[in-house]
Amino acid sequence: MPSRSSRGTAANILLLLLALGIAGCGGGTEPKIPTMAALSASTVTLAAIGQTAQLTATVTDQNGNAIGSPALTWTSANAAVVTVSASGLVMATGNGTTAVTVSAGSASAQADVTVAQVPVQLQKVAGDNQTASPGQPVALPLTVQVNDGGGRPVANVAVTFAATGGTLGTTSASTGADGRASSGFIPVATGAEQITASVAATALTTSFTETGVSPFTIELQFLSTPTPAQMAAFTAARQRWESLIVGDLQNVSLDAAAGQCGGNSPAIHRPVDDLLILVTLTSIDGPGNVLAGSGPCFVRNTNTLPVLSLMQLDTDDLDQLETSGLLQAVIVHEMGHALGYGTIWTDLNLLADATPPPGTDPHFTGAQATAAFEAAGGASYVASLKVPVENTGGQGTADAHWRESVFGSELMTGFVDAGVNPLSRVTVGSMADLAYSVNFADADPYTLAPGLRAFGRGPVVELKNDVVRVPLHEVTDAGRVVRVIPR
Repeated sequence: MPSRSSRGTAANILLLLLALGIAGCGGGTEPKIPTMAALSASTVTLAAIGQTAQLTATVTDQNGNAIGSPALTWTSANAAVVTVSASGLVMATGNGTTAVTVSAGSASAQADVTVAQVPVQLQKVAGDNQTASPGQPVALPLTVQVNDGGGRPVANVAVTFAATGGTLGTTSASTGADGRASSGFIPVATGAEQITASVAATALTTSFTETGVSPFTIELQFLSTPTPAQMAAFTAARQRWESLIVGDLQNVSLDAAAGQCGGNSPAIHRPVDDLLILVTLTSIDGPGNVLAGSGPCFVRNTNTLPVLSLMQLDTDDLDQLETSGLLQAVIVHEMGHALGYGTIWTDLNLLADATPPPGTDPHFTGAQATAAFEAAGGASYVASLKVPVENTGGQGTADAHWRESVFGSELMTGFVDAGVNPLSRVTVGSMADLAYSVNFADADPYTLAPGLRAFGRGPVVELKNDVVRVPLHEVTDAGRVVRVIPR
């Protein structure tokens, strides 16, 4: 039989076990069940491919208490727009809008994410610093690329092109998937032109420099010293013709004796590319009479185009021409004669019904000048032969200029008018009829007035007898004279 003490100990143990059983029944820690989720932002906008945004999630349990470290699952509805990492880092992959969802058990939350690239950079890709003949396109299109803040190309952005001169292929183009937009360009004159590309409604802009360089070269050799202002006028005239005549001619190894191109001309023994003009500033016949004179001396035997020509300006009239602002116009006009305008027409059978006798109706018959004359408003001209050539003014004016009563202020009549004296497509076409390669695009705007100026315009300055006719030496490319044509 157990002792009293052992029975007490057993009772105590039983009481302890009962106490522990009572404490464990219906007690302990209640499981936390994710019931609600929320994101740090409900909408996100990204402006560049590759740009990121961090989302964070808050999850609460069935009692509304936050769960400290919930197990989260992140998903993007369209990985082509954004991706999302296991930590909630959203990264833009393409333009558009999609949903990013976070889940914790049955609880979830969603954010709408929009990717819309914003142009922040406009860079040149190709086409800068090119040269081309006036009237001919540059080899590479002028190309720019629009990038976002991450340096990625932006598509469907309108890029505007603007030029200080020349002709653009387009003035507006949208970027493609590569973020690039392009425009062609044609210089219409010699010298550098600036082209600007810009993105509308932004400060993004960049510029190109394209240069018109004519393969046709006019070299001026001064036998008298011009003033700086006169030199500038000669240079501008040379550049004007080089922008209109753009085809290179075969070089000629010129062998000219002294005095064969004007009484003061030096001996010349060297190659010429493409035309050499000897310029003399001298007293001709006093003020107000013959202002200038020019014409070829040596021509190619293959096409009769001049190799060596002379130009003379009367020093008695130079001050007046400069004061009136007509000096450059006169020099451009005379350089045209040195190139063959009006001076080799008969040699090429391009002049019909030449004077004398008085009363005839001379016309230039070249096809390209005729087409340009008709396009300028001369289609209704009643004569069967075109283009009308001057039939007044005597030798050196008649048969060598456009008819003043028809053409008015056009530069290549026998008169220089105050104001603008356009060098028209008719004149450029006549140079093409001489076998030059020309650039019609740089011709001045010109239209014949109604009635074909039947009553004339009232000339300001008459270029009296400004065609100089000296014996014409036909030479081979090697410089051998094969014929001398009396004039």
